Amino acid sequence: MAEGDQDPSCSIVEYMRDHSGYKCGYCKSENTNFSHGMWAHRLAVNHYQDLIDRGWRRSGKYCYKPIMDKTCCPMYTIKCDILEFKLSKSQKKILKRIHRYLSHGDVKEERSLGNDNSGNIQGNPEYVKPRLESTQDLSSVSLSANATNTRKNSEPYTLETNDGSLNSKKACVNPKMEKNVSCHKTNLESSSQHSFQAKKVTSTGPDPNRPPCRKAKEVRRERKEAKLAKIAQEAVTRGESPMDTKKFKPSNTQKTLEDYINEPLPENPAHNLEVKLVRSQPSSAEFLQTFKMAHQLYEKYQVNIHGDTPSRCSEPQYKRFLCNSPLEGWHPHTGPQQGYGSFHHQYWLDGRLIAVGVLDILPHCVSSVYLYYDPEFSFLSLGTYASLREIALTRELQRRVLSLKSYYMGFYIHSCPKMRYKGRYNPSFLLCPETYDWIPIESAVSKLDVAKYSRLNDDTSAIDENGQLDINEIQVLYEQEPMRYGRYRILNADGADDDEVREYGTLVGAKCANSIYLYRS
Repeated sequence: MAEGDQDPSCSIVEYMRDHSGYKCGYCKSENTNFSHGMWAHRLAVNHYQDLIDRGWRRSGKYCYKPIMDKTCCPMYTIKCDILEFKLSKSQKKILKRIHRYLSHGDVKEERSLGNDNSGNIQGNPEYVKPRLESTQDLSSVSLSANATNTRKNSEPYTLETNDGSLNSKKACVNPKMEKNVSCHKTNLESSSQHSFQAKKVTSTGPDPNRPPCRKAKEVRRERKEAKLAKIAQEAVTRGESPMDTKKFKPSNTQKTLEDYINEPLPENPAHNLEVKLVRSQPSSAEFLQTFKMAHQLYEKYQVNIHGDTPSRCSEPQYKRFLCNSPLEGWHPHTGPQQGYGSFHHQYWLDGRLIAVGVLDILPHCVSSVYLYYDPEFSFLSLGTYASLREIALTRELQRRVLSLKSYYMGFYIHSCPKMRYKGRYNPSFLLCPETYDWIPIESAVSKLDVAKYSRLNDDTSAIDENGQLDINEIQVLYEQEPMRYGRYRILNADGADDDEVREYGTLVGAKCANSIYLYRS
């Protein structure tokens, strides 16, 4: 996004002040999870970028921010620097496994690589149900953010309202060769001695007709030596000196993430994988055409992976959770080709939808909301594979939008061992819950090993400068009219709630509080 570009969309939220506890989706404790919440009727992408940089996340149109020093499992916002990203050994194995499966249909049995199949790298393992839902529909309100922000409190405001309406083939699973034991009911008159001899197992040791087993390291060394010998022979043929070893040393250039993903397949591969990015809000034609398949896949995933009942995975719930978004689509000429907003990243294997990643493309990052996949393909470690594809997508977008440098993975929960795998995407950073600075995860983890809640910034003099605000400057929407809170207090002295509005302003930060409209009834 070029310097000076500003999303013209307005943002309207409704703060829901509720400090009661509820069940934790991680430790399963009752009434121990605490968070602040607000209903986002609509959000400009730059406003949501500012919100997630203060620890907010969205679940559908509901936005929530954990009360870090009170909740049972503190959730730290985590991001990965995509320009410096380095693949780990286990991530390379997964990429190779996918390529081998697409090329030949082979699935090699390997040791478990940790929580690579967890699928939900983005955040909570289940739907974050809003504590309250708004009874108002403010999604069609159209305001000029620039105009209202520059007027003084005493000047009148105008508000405009838009009148427009606002089967498959059997999956190839991990093959485990099983011997088919056939019992031929013949020769029943055979002697018992003959039956006994047939059952005896005689150990004869290694098969002398087969070559001896060799270590993989030894095989690789021989291949390397043979390759160097071939290169040296070709040099002699060209009249060059084979003693110039520098020319014959193989390149030490590391394969990039894109090298692994785009590695060529054979002429007739066993499987074909296609990845599509479709806009979910507002719904594109491709999104609507595949909605039924996507919902069925979601239901299958939730029932088999998270143990939900089918009634909890209904179409309305699916829409509220993963399809509805408060983000306004924005298509500046300096932005990504597909624009900013909310998308579904679909994975099609041989024409079958096997995974969907829910993403928000924002001015400075790609933010993962959720991932669900077909449990039949768990052997492919689709959770990790999808996150690597999303990092690759972010890197692709960054080539056009230089400010788009990060991949946000939702929340990192150090007190929940199953959620620590997010820290394996290197380099990663955690958001300090007090100063809102980004701290390298290596230094943050040492503090979290001691206490599950910690101020991650070592600089004791650092403060949350964006948390310092003038309550009178907070933008509000009252009786279809946008105004500053100072004017609202004069017009509605009996209905003023300074404590609630000040709390809201501190949580979202002065930058958002002075530009997002807080709905007041």
